[in-house]
Amino acid sequence: MSRYVDGEYMPLVWDGTPDAFYIKGHVSTEVGLATLRDNEVLEDAELDRLGEGIQKYGRWSMDGSREENGQILREYKEPGRGRFKITAFGVGIFAKRIKGNC
Repeated sequence: MSRYVDGEYMPLVWDGTPDAFYIKGHVSTEVGLATLRDNEVLEDAELDRLGEGIQKYGRWSMDGSREENGQILREYKEPGRGRFKITAFGVGIFAKRIKGNC
């Protein structure tokens, strides 16, 4: 059984304001926004700050810049060893605009 179920929200801890929100697997923008809404990640009014869901691949890596043993999620455009499917929703300046919205 897989640890990652497509369509689930990936709760991450950020230092400050998040640059993106992540959904496990490759999902459509509509499904991803519904997941974020259902998980009460953002208020409905704040969902306008999000961009289109971008299908990528992620991999957990050790964060050597911290004293404690932390992991960070690295993003990749292509599949590879140890990588898994994610859908990223950038926030603010990191958002890829949804087609039809300017």
